[in-house]
Amino acid sequence: MSRLPETRQQNRLSDEEFQTLFSAYKKTGDTEVRNRLVLAYAHIPKAVALQLRGISQGYAQVDDMINQGILTLMDCLDKFDPEKGIAFEYYAYMRVRGSAIDLIRKQDWVPRRVREMSKKITEAENTLSNQFMREPTYEEIAKYLDIPVKKLYNYSKEIHNATVFSFEELIQNLSQMGSVLEGNGNDDPSPEKKLIRKELTAALQTALEGLSERERLVVTMYYYENLMLADIAEVLGISVQRVSQINAKAVSKLKTALSEFVYG
Repeated sequence: MSRLPETRQQNRLSDEEFQTLFSAYKKTGDTEVRNRLVLAYAHIPKAVALQLRGISQGYAQVDDMINQGILTLMDCLDKFDPEKGIAFEYYAYMRVRGSAIDLIRKQDWVPRRVREMSKKITEAENTLSNQFMREPTYEEIAKYLDIPVKKLYNYSKEIHNATVFSFEELIQNLSQMGSVLEGNGNDDPSPEKKLIRKELTAALQTALEGLSERERLVVTMYYYENLMLADIAEVLGISVQRVSQINAKAVSKLKTALSEFVYG
């Protein structure tokens, strides 16, 4: 699901310029050369922070994620090995994204009460769905749980963030398996890499087919088009809370399906 940011800066380097500067930096350790490289790829930490801001609200701030990303970008320049056949931008993007996720995780941002309430809400939804033979409304769920609707909205938002964050971690694991998914364009991938790519593609397709049409639409707009929940709600003509509910349910299904592929 995760994709390289589309943001492009005027100081973006061509492949040849990157190779020249990178070689110079590795030989001399010149901080001015390093800073030129960091500046050229500074769009990556910014894009990652913006993509993850929806699940980090109230915890890791956008500026903190950007600062962490810049430090990770510097570390990438020290550890990047072009001989592995992975493009630097892809390598840096995955490392920066991973560092941002680690920053959020360290905040211990999913309280036990949220986990417990998630189970209660799921049980209530299942009970009421069987009773009404349809999906229950927020008002009906709140009444069943004997809590104010506003409180249910707040819980649902936190549960959505927790579900999406957990899914982001899984996608990060998939992408790390898939250092195999990005080649340098010169060498054909090994048979092992081809097999993993084929199996991963099949697993993703199967997982997506397990979603309802509306769930696939929401997932597409949220992950591929990078729309905010409010934007999706406007497009679909439903409430933000309903979009959050659909997305949480969809990513929960995807996480279950893809976990089987990753962890066996």
